[in-house]
Amino acid sequence: MFKQTLEPVVKYDLLSPEFYAAPNATLHQMRAEDPVYWHPQLESWILTRYNDIHSVIRDARFSVDRGGQIGKGGSPRVSDKLNFCNRYFAQWMVFCDPPRHTRLRTLAAKAFTPQLVDSLHSNIKRFANELLNAVQDIGRMEVIRDFAVPLPALVTAGMLGIPKEHIDDLKCWSTNIFMLFGAGFATDSVVEATYHSLVECIKYFDELIVQHRSSPSGDLIDQLLATGDQESILSEEELTAMCITLMVGAYETTTYLISNGLLALFRHPDQLQRLRENPLLIDSAVEEFFRYSGPAFSVVRRAIEDIQIGGKCVQADQKIYCILHAANLDPARFPDPDQLDIGRKDNRHLGLGQGIHFCLGAMLTRLEAKVAINAIVQRFRDLRLDTDELTWMPNLAIRGLYSLPVIFEA
Repeated sequence: MFKQTLEPVVKYDLLSPEFYAAPNATLHQMRAEDPVYWHPQLESWILTRYNDIHSVIRDARFSVDRGGQIGKGGSPRVSDKLNFCNRYFAQWMVFCDPPRHTRLRTLAAKAFTPQLVDSLHSNIKRFANELLNAVQDIGRMEVIRDFAVPLPALVTAGMLGIPKEHIDDLKCWSTNIFMLFGAGFATDSVVEATYHSLVECIKYFDELIVQHRSSPSGDLIDQLLATGDQESILSEEELTAMCITLMVGAYETTTYLISNGLLALFRHPDQLQRLRENPLLIDSAVEEFFRYSGPAFSVVRRAIEDIQIGGKCVQADQKIYCILHAANLDPARFPDPDQLDIGRKDNRHLGLGQGIHFCLGAMLTRLEAKVAINAIVQRFRDLRLDTDELTWMPNLAIRGLYSLPVIFEA
C-alpha cells in the first residue's frame, strides 16, 4: 500500500544554494511558464514579469504592511523574540502605508536632502582612495571586506555622527537584521541573531540621540530632530527607527551594488575595458549594474482585496514576492537582458523600486557606487578575480556575495 504524501509540490526551489548562486535560468522559466506562480513553500505568489511587478509596486491595492509577518520561521522557543522583531519592524517607514508612510517620508526627506548628498562627495572620494591606498602595495584585496563594506559604513557614520570605532558593530547588526527580512523561513539562529542585533541597535541609537539633544553637531540626526512641527514631529521611537532604517539601507544596498557591479565587469571584460577607456560611462554603468545584478532581489506586497494578476486570482491578505531581479531581466522590456551593456539606453530598471516606496537613499547609493567603482577600475588596470568559487547569501531580499577576492599588480 502506497503512503499518501500531503507535502505540497514545489516546482521551483527558490530557497536552495543552487538558486541563489544562479537564479536567472529558473526565473526565465518561471516568467515563460508560470509568471504568476503560487509557491506553496513560501505561501506566497511569485511575480517575474516586468509589467506585472511594475504595476503591483505602484498600486495602492497592494500594501507593504505584511500584517506583522515581516519575518517568519523559527521554533516556539524563539517566538517571543521573532514577535518583538516583527512588531518593531512594522513601525518602519518601508513597512507602512499612507498616511503614516507619507508623514514619515516627508519628515525624512526634509533632512535627507540632495544638498546633503552633494556635500558628501569629497568625503566619499577621500574614503575610497584611503581604502585603496591601504591595499595597493599588497597586490590583493577582498573587495567586500576591504572596500565595499567600509566605504558606505564610513560615509553613513559621518552622516549620522557615529564614531568610527562603532562602525564594525553597526555593520554586524545591520547584516543580521537583513538576514531575517529575506530568509523565507528563518532558522532559530537567524531569529536569535536578528533579535539581539536589533536590541543592541535600538539601545545604541537611543543613547546617540540623547547625546545629540545635549550636544548638537550638525549631522543628519540633528536635522531629523529639527524637522516637522508640533503636529508632525517624530516621536522618540520613530526617530530611533528612522536612524536604524537609514543605516541598514545605506550599508547593505551600497555594499552589494559595488561588489555585484564589479563582479559583472570581471565576467564581461569587454565592458570593463570600455569603462576604463571612457570613465564618463560610469553614470549609465551604475544603472546597468542595478538592472543586471542589483542588490534588491525582491520586495514583498500584501493584497488588501481580491484582485486578478495575469489571470490568477490573488486573494486578500495573500503575500506577493515581486522579484525585481526577474523584472530587470525580462526580454519583453530589455533587449538582450542577459548581456551587460554599460551604455544601455532606455534603462528604466526596477532596482530601486517605484512609486511612493522608491528608495529614499537612491542619490547617495548611486554617488557612492560611481565614485567607488571608477576609483578601483581606473587605479588597478590589471584587476581580476582570484577565485572560481563564489558563495551568494541565502536571501530573497538582498542579492550579495559573502566575499569577492581579487588580485592586481602591487
